[in-house]
Amino acid sequence: MGFTSLWPLFLLITVPLLIMLYILKRKYKEEVISSSLLWKEVYKNTRATTPWEKFRKNIMFLLQLLILLLIIFALMKPFLKFGGESYKNVIIVLDNTASMSTIYNEKTRLENGKDLAKEFLNSAKDGTNAYIVNFDGSGNLLLSGEPSKDISTETINKITQSYGSGDINDVVSLVKAVGEGIGEEYETLIFTDKDVSLGDVNGKVVSLGNIGSNGSVDNISHKVIGENMKIIATVSNRGTGSYEGDFSLYNGDDLIKVETLSLAEGEKKTLSFELEQFKGEYLKGELSRKDINLEDNLYYHVIGNTKIKKVLIVTTENVFLEKAFGSIQNTEVFKTNDVSNLSAGDNYDLYVFDNVKPEVMPSKGSILFINPTSNNFFKVLEGGEIGEATAVQGELSNYLESIKFTLSKYGKLEVPYWGRGFLSVDESAIGFKGEFEGRQIAALTFDLHNSDLALKKEFPILIYELGEDLISSGMLYKSNFKCGEKVVAKGRSLDEELKVTYPNGEVLAIKSGDEIKEEKNLGLYKLNLGEEKELFSVNFPSEKESNTNSEVAGETESLSKVKGDLKRGINIEPFIILLAMLIVGYEWVMYKRGN
Repeated sequence: MGFTSLWPLFLLITVPLLIMLYILKRKYKEEVISSSLLWKEVYKNTRATTPWEKFRKNIMFLLQLLILLLIIFALMKPFLKFGGESYKNVIIVLDNTASMSTIYNEKTRLENGKDLAKEFLNSAKDGTNAYIVNFDGSGNLLLSGEPSKDISTETINKITQSYGSGDINDVVSLVKAVGEGIGEEYETLIFTDKDVSLGDVNGKVVSLGNIGSNGSVDNISHKVIGENMKIIATVSNRGTGSYEGDFSLYNGDDLIKVETLSLAEGEKKTLSFELEQFKGEYLKGELSRKDINLEDNLYYHVIGNTKIKKVLIVTTENVFLEKAFGSIQNTEVFKTNDVSNLSAGDNYDLYVFDNVKPEVMPSKGSILFINPTSNNFFKVLEGGEIGEATAVQGELSNYLESIKFTLSKYGKLEVPYWGRGFLSVDESAIGFKGEFEGRQIAALTFDLHNSDLALKKEFPILIYELGEDLISSGMLYKSNFKCGEKVVAKGRSLDEELKVTYPNGEVLAIKSGDEIKEEKNLGLYKLNLGEEKELFSVNFPSEKESNTNSEVAGETESLSKVKGDLKRGINIEPFIILLAMLIVGYEWVMYKRGN
């Protein structure tokens, strides 16, 4: 047993006062009696000449003494300790990334985690300093050193489901920093469904991963062919066992296609549809079967601008580039091997200069430089030979984060202030992209023939994403996003105000160049700039957050077992107060009976 407060022991001084009340001599008073036989007893009561009388046994006194002691005991806030050592400081980390929306025992993993965190705090001794952190793709310290259980519980209640993704191991460094700031011993509890390495951090990971059936719609894309539209949808079985169900394709809210699915565990399938003379703003794909994660069963795909974009590739010989750019939606690729064929009247959406430098830079359109020299947009410094290129974290999509390829020769970039590097060799930039005076500019400072990049499976993805960035138009650089991707809206000038309408109907005014925060909203967004309107979608990041199979999630211990392991003690103060009230009631009954 332990006590939270010891100051109530000071109240023990009232015990002698209670005793004094019972041994104090009672004042003499006249008694009218019917017989002289009672004079003896009256005489005894009036005989003493001292102010005190001998203490006599009294049941009422004993009851009142017991009540007083119980009140003092209750004020000391006693609790029964079990389940491990208690700490004065506790750091609670709650993962609220997309995968925590998975259902576990009729609640989401996040809701279970919040319940467990609150139960732990309630079972800890009073005065425990709570530090609350949530992880929605990045760590956020919500509460710092709060001793009030009510405030800590309220903070936990305010944590809502987000749909971002990220490596929760990154939060360990934040926990360490908080621990160093505390300056004394602390315990860490991380509630998550992912693997976490605590290292030298004192604490435990409460795993909320569970397995079950789960299908996901990973992607929908389209390509306009003449007057028809070809649509490709990718669906996966990311849960345990086989997946049987239907995939429904909608034009807005109107059902247009249904396909029956039968997927083995871990299987991914590509579905193809062709629509004649399609007219609509967006497509919607939906899986009919209800599983343990409903959020990844729905996918929105905004059609956007279907105007064919023209791409001119200026190269002596590079078949890889032609094929890669030809795979980009709604593009028409042209090629020339002589830079002198360019004229001032050319009007291409994207120019690709591969190992050539134009005599006069195009005045319009985006530009991709491959193995360039210094020019009006950026400087290229002398580089090196034999190097391994890697992605700059956070600057490329999830598909390209692990890209690695070897270079026999490369130049080093001085990335301009308006650009951001996305490829590097030993921290020296060899690839960047950015916007300059309303035009998209990008560069790769190496010859593709001097690398094995074109032989990598990531090469067409890299070119595809560069092309999407460079030849897009409108207020956004593309129309469809996965939650966690950076969404930046732009107007014609930095002073223009845009309005964002969220899927839940909320409207927010932003400035051109502001990032649109979308971690807590999936679905269709609307962007307004005056009379202009542009739709875009934000979808569940299924590649990182949807897996519920045994290899990834694993079956964890039952929640009741986890709850038992987390409890630090039971506060017995309410039980003591209840006992004291019962004794008060008994004393009242005794008093009425005349004892």
